[in-house]
Amino acid sequence: MISSPVCILYTQDPDLVRRVKAFLRTIAQTRHVSDASRLDAVLQQSNPALLMIDLRAKESRDLLDQIQKDWPEVLIIALGIARSEPLREAEQSGIYAADDLQLDRPHFQALVGRAFDYLKVLQDNRELREESSGATLTQPPRSDVVTDRYGMPSLPLLRFPRVFRRFDNVDPALWKASLMPRV
Repeated sequence: MISSPVCILYTQDPDLVRRVKAFLRTIAQTRHVSDASRLDAVLQQSNPALLMIDLRAKESRDLLDQIQKDWPEVLIIALGIARSEPLREAEQSGIYAADDLQLDRPHFQALVGRAFDYLKVLQDNRELREESSGATLTQPPRSDVVTDRYGMPSLPLLRFPRVFRRFDNVDPALWKASLMPRV
């Protein structure tokens, strides 16, 4: 599980760093990375995490593709100038979200909150898959012996229709006649 949500911001803009840290102060721990070579080390320490990439930063487009390939468990939010080509390309690349750099506090906090919820669901799913794959390996194979109410093995249900084939050619009138005297 994610103990304290970590948000990594890749940008060279100090004003954006200040605004993002102010907006996310109560929601998450924000780590600023301005050098592309340090981003890999920070992602290793904070995995899984939410990564925000400023599309105006150096090497941001290359980093976007590289992180999607190397770090599939990291959610990416791209921040760029509205209706710009880099922002459109980022939207089409399959990242979690692409948003305008002119951050609106309530909208931005809601977006980050949903991203952290999504990260938590992904982590829970990963843990459940690991548990279920581990549980199936440790359980011995079950035997399909069916017992009746007295604990005796009964006939498998696959043979159930065969039992009644003998009664297909019985005349109902003879059947009633044979049962009536006993009743």
